[in-house]
Amino acid sequence: MAGGSLLNAVARATVEGFSGSPSAETRREAYAEFISTVLAFLLAVVILGFIGKYLWNNVVVDLFSFAKPARSFWQIIGLMIFWALVK
Repeated sequence: MAGGSLLNAVARATVEGFSGSPSAETRREAYAEFISTVLAFLLAVVILGFIGKYLWNNVVVDLFSFAKPARSFWQIIGLMIFWALVK
């Protein structure tokens, strides 16, 4: 999931909310799009975290002797954030 689409949804919902658009339906659609984008992003992070933990513990630990098993989902999320910052 691209971060650009999340930012786009936030910007659209903010502009629609503050512009005083005469159409309540337009504002409602913008907020619904924003909420659905945020929920999809969070769901993708959770799924990737659990799949990442599974792959780390069952593949990487077996292949590399220096790797230790991940104890929690949060370690994998932290590793994903660290990798995104290093890239």
